[in-house]
Amino acid sequence: MAYARRKLALGISVAIILMGSATTVVLSSGLAGETLPAADIIKRAQAKYASLTNYSDEGRSIATIDGMTITTEFTIRLAQTNLYRIEWQQNRVSSFSAIKTKAQAVWSAGEGDFLELGSGAIRQVGLEMALAGATGISGGAADTIPGIFFKLNWGNQFGDSVLSEKQQADEKVGDVDCYVFTSDSKGPTRTLWIGRQDFLIHQVRTVTSAEAMKTVLAEAAKRNPEKSALLHTFEPQDSTSTETHGNIVVNQQFSNGDFIP
Repeated sequence: MAYARRKLALGISVAIILMGSATTVVLSSGLAGETLPAADIIKRAQAKYASLTNYSDEGRSIATIDGMTITTEFTIRLAQTNLYRIEWQQNRVSSFSAIKTKAQAVWSAGEGDFLELGSGAIRQVGLEMALAGATGISGGAADTIPGIFFKLNWGNQFGDSVLSEKQQADEKVGDVDCYVFTSDSKGPTRTLWIGRQDFLIHQVRTVTSAEAMKTVLAEAAKRNPEKSALLHTFEPQDSTSTETHGNIVVNQQFSNGDFIP
C-alpha cells in the first residue's frame, strides 16, 4: 500500500506541474467591448503585465488524477523588483484518505528567497529556483502569474505557441467577460481565459490524457535515469486541472513587510 501511494504521489506531482484549478465557466451573452484579432489580444495582455509594478489576487486550483482531487486555496502578492509572497493550503481527497496540509509559502521580502513547507523556512538559491520548487506543490500558483510578472522563461503563458491556439467563443469566469483560447496540440490541452476589459489571466485549464502523460513520464525517465524504474511502474490516467484567479488588484502600494508570511 505504501509503495502504491508513493507511485500515486509521483504521478500527481508530475500532473500538477503540467496543470493548474476549477470554477464553473458560463457562456457569456452580449459581451461588451470590441472584437479583436487573436494576435492583438495576446499583445495587449503582454503589454498589460509588462506595465504592472504590483499585483495581488486570491484563487483556487483543483486537480483531479487517478481518483484523487487536490484543491489548493492560494493568495498571490507580487511587486517589482523581485518581491513576492505566495501562500497556499491543500485538501487532498481520495477513496482511501482525506488530507489537509498546513499553510505553506514561498516568498522574498528583499532579504533572500525562502520556501516554507511546514517544517521551517528554507533559504532558496534565487527567485527562479524558489518559484520552480513551489510550482507543483502550490497547484500552479507559484508558476502561472509569477512567471509572467517576473518574465521567467519557463513561466511564459504568452509564448509563440499561444498564437497557434484556437480562439473560442467568449465566456465568463465568475462575473468577468473573457476571451478564450484553446491549444490544438497532441499533448496536454490548455485553455486560457483572458479578461476582455483588463487583459489579465482569470483562468487556465489543462487536460492531460493518459497517452500524453505516458509521453511526459517517458521524458522524465530519460532526464532522471535513477527514477526510471519507478516512473515506468506508474499507470497514467486522464487528469484535469483548472487554476482560477479572482479579487485581482494591480498597482497598489506595498511595503517590504507585506511580503513576509
